[in-house]
Amino acid sequence: MRPAPGAVLVAAGTFLIVGALAMPLYVAPALVKVPLNQKSVTHSKAENATVFDFATLSERTGVNLTATRAVRGDTEAGNAERAVFDVGLTVTDDAAADPAEAPITLSTDRVALDRRTGEAVACCAENINGTAFKHEGLTYTFPFGTEKKTYQYFDNTVRKPYPIKYVGTEKLQGLTVYKFEMTVEPVQISEIKVPGRLVGSTEPNVTAGRYYANTRTLWVEPETGVIVKGQEKQLQTLRDPAGVDQLKIIDATLAFTEATQRRQADAAKDARQKINVLTVVVPIVLAVLGALMVLLGVLIVVRGNRRGEAAAPAIDDRPADDSPSGAATESVDEPAVPSQGGRRVERTDA
Repeated sequence: MRPAPGAVLVAAGTFLIVGALAMPLYVAPALVKVPLNQKSVTHSKAENATVFDFATLSERTGVNLTATRAVRGDTEAGNAERAVFDVGLTVTDDAAADPAEAPITLSTDRVALDRRTGEAVACCAENINGTAFKHEGLTYTFPFGTEKKTYQYFDNTVRKPYPIKYVGTEKLQGLTVYKFEMTVEPVQISEIKVPGRLVGSTEPNVTAGRYYANTRTLWVEPETGVIVKGQEKQLQTLRDPAGVDQLKIIDATLAFTEATQRRQADAAKDARQKINVLTVVVPIVLAVLGALMVLLGVLIVVRGNRRGEAAAPAIDDRPADDSPSGAATESVDEPAVPSQGGRRVERTDA
């Protein structure tokens, strides 16, 4: 026996309503993830920086720098839960006539991260400058649904995570963004053998400590976790044995260019639109369509029941009457008295 059309509509409509409720709670989180084929390039600029010229063993001031970071996803190493990024960073001197002399620093990074939270995960031959290293905390992106709180953000130079604190909300490139700051206090990252005179020593050559400090500020679109703007106030110095800074290797404030900010904002807007479709538009459409189907199904069922009642035969349930007058429902004609001899005989009452 096939189900009635009304019942089918009610069942289908209920299914759509349940789907509308499940979409933002279960389906969307499973679909909204960092893409495996991530591919982006960001440019940062610094003006009037100070850098150490190792060719001449002297400081140079008033230098304009460009930092270029290229991120590329390794799709074969990624899966449903993790994404793998290969990252290259180059800081160059804008005024260098010889391209070979332009690079100030070069570095590479390979990291695996959770596609939903942005947290680093141990996997896939992760390394820094070719040396195996386990990353921790956030790297290159923030989680979907970024909150106003403190996160742990990985610093590739020191090779450890630092607290990055929410400090306020701002408008940037037409978006509402959360501003985060982290501070890396001066820390020794290596030792370098240099002429003693560079660090105030009378020795021909000495080993000096290389120190690094940074104030990193990130402006994050919270719904997508996209970093719309990044800025670093970085200082690297050489210190003498007494712990006093003697020269600057780099002293610069690098910030995303306007063009990079616009591209990052566009990426955030595109991702927000996709999220909105999954979490708002589709659930509303499913809920409205489901409600209409349920209503139509109920109307069909009710109308069908009414028609059935109207078509059913009437049944007289009154008790039967056995009396003679009750039993005879039709009049009976009294038979005519036959005539005798062709004449009519009339009865005479005595």
